[in-house]
Amino acid sequence: MFDIEHICDDESALEKLSHEFSEHLRHGDVCLMTGEIGAGKTFFTTKLYEYLGGNPDLSGSPSFTIVNHYPLAEKDFYHVDLYRLDGVVEEDSIDQEEWMAPNGYSFIEWAERMGEWRPESGFLLSFKYHGEGRSVRIETI
Repeated sequence: MFDIEHICDDESALEKLSHEFSEHLRHGDVCLMTGEIGAGKTFFTTKLYEYLGGNPDLSGSPSFTIVNHYPLAEKDFYHVDLYRLDGVVEEDSIDQEEWMAPNGYSFIEWAERMGEWRPESGFLLSFKYHGEGRSVRIETI
């Protein structure tokens, strides 16, 4: 089981945490992320993608596209943002097969909109404001 909470005083610390966390990922992991707007979810995810070997020029927020697919060597990386969807997303109401990557990783922002659905393996990441910085709690699903 993986259950930690980190206080990140600045973006540098949040970037370091994303790098450290990237070493714990396994193919097929789904990372459910919760937290207010601006709490660091997108920053964390884009930095993690870079540490996995992704092109930083390709990554960004999927707020308007809902799903961004980024290539990695022999893996898929999906960054999903459910913020713009109304209400709770039913498990079969959007094409999850498009972004549940058995040969890669999926990061889902605003995961609270997933309702009761949980993936078979992965992590829950909770981002909160902590003074000028952020706290990030990471738990194994």
